[in-house]
Amino acid sequence: MVVLHHNNKFLKNHIKENYGKTKFAVEMYDINKTFANGSIIANENITLKVKTNTIHAIIGENGAGKSTLMSILFGIYQSDKGYIKINGENVNFNSAQDATKVGLGMVHQHFKLVQVFTLLENIVLGAEITNRFGLLNNHHAETKIQKLACKYNLKVDLHKKVSQVSVGQQQRVEILKLLYRDSDILIFDEPTAVLSDTEIKSFLKMLLQFKKQGKTIIIITHKLNEIKEVADEATVIRLGRKIAEFNISKTSISTMANAMVGHQLKEEYNSMLTYKFNQKPIVLQVDNLHAHRISTNKVEALKGISFKVHAGQILGIAGVEGNGQTELALAIGGLLKPISGDIKLVDAAQNNKTHYLNHLTVKEIYKLGISHIPEDRHKYGLLLDETVAFNCVTPQIDEKPFSRFGFLNKKAISQYANNICVKFDVRGSHSGKSLARSLSGGNQQKLVFGREISRPHKLIIYVQPTRGLDIGAIQSVHRHIVEDAKKGAAVILISYELDEIFKITSDIMIMSHGHVVYYGSTQYTTRSMVGHYIGNHKHASG
Repeated sequence: MVVLHHNNKFLKNHIKENYGKTKFAVEMYDINKTFANGSIIANENITLKVKTNTIHAIIGENGAGKSTLMSILFGIYQSDKGYIKINGENVNFNSAQDATKVGLGMVHQHFKLVQVFTLLENIVLGAEITNRFGLLNNHHAETKIQKLACKYNLKVDLHKKVSQVSVGQQQRVEILKLLYRDSDILIFDEPTAVLSDTEIKSFLKMLLQFKKQGKTIIIITHKLNEIKEVADEATVIRLGRKIAEFNISKTSISTMANAMVGHQLKEEYNSMLTYKFNQKPIVLQVDNLHAHRISTNKVEALKGISFKVHAGQILGIAGVEGNGQTELALAIGGLLKPISGDIKLVDAAQNNKTHYLNHLTVKEIYKLGISHIPEDRHKYGLLLDETVAFNCVTPQIDEKPFSRFGFLNKKAISQYANNICVKFDVRGSHSGKSLARSLSGGNQQKLVFGREISRPHKLIIYVQPTRGLDIGAIQSVHRHIVEDAKKGAAVILISYELDEIFKITSDIMIMSHGHVVYYGSTQYTTRSMVGHYIGNHKHASG
C-alpha cells in the first residue's frame, strides 16, 4: 500500500501547493533486486533521481535491469532492499494500482492487454466512468479517448478486440491507457519500438508537450538519437549497476553508446550494395497474392502482390505499418491463408522443384527450409511458459538429435540451446533452464532470432528483427543477417525503420494500401523517394 497518500486528488493538490519546493519527482535509493533465489542479480544498489518536470532517459544493454527497476518503481516488483520517494514523500507500493493512485503511469514493453476485450474496454479497465445509477458511461470515455487519439496521432478502432489488431496498434492502446488516466509521472518502456518514422516524430512531440504541461517523463529506449532530441538527462545501467549519468545537451551519442556497452562501437556500412546476386537462382516467387487483413475477412490487406527473391538477396520491405506487410509475412510463413494467388518456394537442390506454400501447413513450410522471426514474438515466436532450451528447438523437436522414437534427448537440446544463448548473447537464460517469460524483451528477441537463423534454411523472413534491442545487439543482428545472405540465404526484411532498410538491404520494395508501389536497388533509392511513393501511392520499379 501507499504509505502516506491514499487519495489521488489529495496528492495532486499537495503537489500543486508545493510545486517548486520538491526538486525530484522520483527518488530511488540503493535498490536491489534478485531472481531465482538470488542467483540472478537484476539491480544492485541503484540510486536514481529524476528531477521534476524533466525528461529522463534510462539506457543500457538488453537485460541490464532497466525494465526491472521501473517495474519496482511502478509497484509490479518489490525490491529486496532500498526505498522510494515520490515528490519528496516516502512510498511503499504493493501493486501497480498503488502507483497509479499517486499519479504514476507506465507504458510497458510487453503489453498488459486483455486479448478478448475491445480496445476501448482495455483503455478504461480499472478507471471506468459510471453514471449516477452505477452504469458504465462508455460514450463519455470514448469521446475523451478519441480526442486524445486525434491530438497525439494515436488513432485506433476502439471497437475491435486486441486479438484483431497489429502490434503497433496495441502499442498505441497502451499509450492511450496512460493518457486517459491523466498521470503526472509517465514511464515509457521502449515506446517507439513499433512506430513508424512519422509516428515517432509525433510521439516525441507529444513528450515535449507533456513536459510543457508540467509532467515528468522517464523513458527507457535504445534509440539514442531520440534521447538526444528530447531528453534532459540520462542514466546508464550496465549488468544491473548504475554506471553513469549524463546531461544530454553536453553529451554525444557515441559517448552514451560506449557507456552502454562498455567499449568502443564501430560504425558499420552496407556491404550488400555492391553484392551481386542477380545471377543466383530464385528462391521465392509471389504471384498476384490477395489476402484479408488479420483483423477481418471483409477488407483486403494484399491486393495482387507480386515479387521475387533470389538466393543471397536481402529484400527490404518498407512502408507505414498497416499497409499489408504483416499479412505478407504471415502468408509466406503459413500463418495466414491467402484468398488467391501463389507463394512458390523454388528448391534448386531438387532440380528447381516448386513448392506451393499457400497449400501447406506451417510445419510443412518449416521443414522446407523457411525461417520466420515474427512481428509479435509473444503470439507467434515463443512458448512463454516453456524453458529457453525447449524454445530453441521447437521447430525441430521431432527431429534428430533432439528426439528419437518419441523420446527427447535432453542433453542434445541443452547443448544446442546453450550454443545459441552464447553465440547470440541471450542473457538470463540460466543455461537454458529459465522460462522464456522471465527474459527481458530484448533477450527474448535475441532468442527467437538465434533460433531461426541457426536452423537450416533457404529463406528467412524478418519482421522488425531489432525491435527492443540495444545498439550493440542491433549491430550484431545486422552482421548475422548480412553474413547469412552471403552464404546464399534469401532474406526478406520488413522494417518500419528506414535506417535499418538502408543499412543492410540490397533492394527495397515499398508497400502502400496493399500494393507494391516501388521496387528498386537500395543503392539508387533515397529517403525522399521512399516518402514520395508512400505518400502518392504510385507504382514504380527501379
